[in-house]
Amino acid sequence: MLTHLLQTNSKKSFFPLLIMISLSFHCAVSAQVYTLEEGKRLFKEEKYEEAKEVLLKVVEKEPENPEANFFLCKVYLILDDYDNSIKYGEKAVKLNDSQSEYHHWLGSAHVIQAQKGSKLKALFRAKKGKDEFEKAVELDSTNLDARFDLMQYYIGAPGIAGGDKKKAKKQAEIIQGLDSLYGAYAWALFWQAEKDFGKEETYLRKAVELDTSSNYFASYQLGFFLQEQKKYQDAASVFEKIFKEHPDQMTFLYQLGRTYLFAKDSLDKAARCFQQYLQVEPKKGAPDWAAAHWRLGMVYDLQGKTDLAIAELEEAVRLDPKNKEYQKTLKEVKKKK
Repeated sequence: MLTHLLQTNSKKSFFPLLIMISLSFHCAVSAQVYTLEEGKRLFKEEKYEEAKEVLLKVVEKEPENPEANFFLCKVYLILDDYDNSIKYGEKAVKLNDSQSEYHHWLGSAHVIQAQKGSKLKALFRAKKGKDEFEKAVELDSTNLDARFDLMQYYIGAPGIAGGDKKKAKKQAEIIQGLDSLYGAYAWALFWQAEKDFGKEETYLRKAVELDTSSNYFASYQLGFFLQEQKKYQDAASVFEKIFKEHPDQMTFLYQLGRTYLFAKDSLDKAARCFQQYLQVEPKKGAPDWAAAHWRLGMVYDLQGKTDLAIAELEEAVRLDPKNKEYQKTLKEVKKKK
């Protein structure tokens, strides 16, 4: 297009055209919207990197905007940048200390940072997370997500960090009174910690009956539980049912393949599951392609297809070179050559 204009226009008409192109480009750049509402819209659409850029511009212009700082806390937490999540979460809480949700997300950032960050600071981070969860519940007793995370903390944390099974049980009772589905999840978690797997399964099945969400979280949890209990046929039935009815639910396909792999009696089906899973880009939070190649390599290894197994495992290591499990499996399979 530009070559054609150069050939057919005189210099007299060409330079005004360049000015028009330049102005048009400037307008297009200027058309980018940097508002809190735009950042929230992008966040809702799960366009987290784009949301981050918009929200950073908003905070640059309005550093005292608590909601903009809060949404940056959320974005950074989802993007696994815990330091920045805490930075903006603390700023949001400082600007508006009365929002339960602000304290809940800041608490989550502290707790995850405690689990994945420096071990020297883990106890300090964990306690700060607990304090934020408790503050969130104090500000809004009906904040189910905050109350559930507080219960999880009481169950999972050591006593020195504020863990307390009695407090966890009390939270489960309160949650049950607020919402039946959340209550079923809470009791399943509690009985899991108590190693009463019969009661855990009972509450997970109750959750499946109550769950009307579009991600079928309760079914996923039940299937995963059955898989962990080595009830492979039951687990496969749960995963297969959801995937057949909703073929966009690719995590169920992955878990179906994983179930067949662990059972070791349907390896052809397992291979097909992982091969199909590798045809679609995984959503955030779902097992990535490296994990699928790793599992597929394990299937081929059990089938005696050593060369194919090595190829899949090498691809898993290439995609995630820091994963020691992938490296270990590859090393073990190569010894069979």
